[in-house]
Amino acid sequence: MRSIGTRRSTRLAAKRALDVDSSSPGKKGMRGSSTAKRTKSLHPAGPSRNRSTVVECKGGKEAKVKLGPTFDVENGLWAGGHRLIAGVDEAGRGPLAGPVVAAACILSPNVSIPGIDDSKKITEAKREEIYEAIIGDQNIVYASCVIDAGEIDKGNILQATMSAMEGAVKKLVKSPDYILVDGNRLPDGFDAKTSEAIVKGDAKCMSIAAASIIAKVERDRMMIEYDRKWPQYGFAKHKGYGTVLHMKAIEEHGPCPIHRMTFKPLSLLYPDEKHQ
Repeated sequence: MRSIGTRRSTRLAAKRALDVDSSSPGKKGMRGSSTAKRTKSLHPAGPSRNRSTVVECKGGKEAKVKLGPTFDVENGLWAGGHRLIAGVDEAGRGPLAGPVVAAACILSPNVSIPGIDDSKKITEAKREEIYEAIIGDQNIVYASCVIDAGEIDKGNILQATMSAMEGAVKKLVKSPDYILVDGNRLPDGFDAKTSEAIVKGDAKCMSIAAASIIAKVERDRMMIEYDRKWPQYGFAKHKGYGTVLHMKAIEEHGPCPIHRMTFKPLSLLYPDEKHQ
């Protein structure tokens, strides 16, 4: 067993390496270090497409620190005979206003777009740049599905999210033979034999990370459009999340048609308000 001092020196060495290797966004931690262990147990090994940095640990030993999403899962599935692998993710589960948007994205083995990562880890400007690169690449197939606030309030956000994911996959011009979903559950419409839920998949799996960027950018753009229609709420700034600015605007102006009236505190403040 390593001593506490050894573990601390290992973490410090990894941190120094990450501080130096800052040319790509999203390299802020060691969350990906357990990815290989998980994917190796699920899929056969394929050609290496990992992003990693070699760090020197105490005693002169070298170790690889994983940095963000990789093609580990896709490589194993390609090696196993699958050809069209779709990553699926959503954006907008938590806000008090606006839709939930899901995206599905099929990457081919020869795709290389620098900077793809969990959309939450990169700046809005960088997301826009990567989004344009994704949709402009002829080797990438993608689609998105929008579930608006009214539909969310008819059921619940989980149902809406699952419906959006199913809708995004159905809209793909090519049907995937395997689906990778961010999270801990699959939509009911996905076959468990040809699909897989990966917790924190947008930080581990390249196709899911690409889908997360598509979903996030498209939803953000919608919220900017809503800001032009209802500028008093500041949707362009907070994208519908329950910030202090947003809550003050609701207190002053009341809810608007894109607010989710089943979400707290709106459901408590306006119990009789319903979507028309």
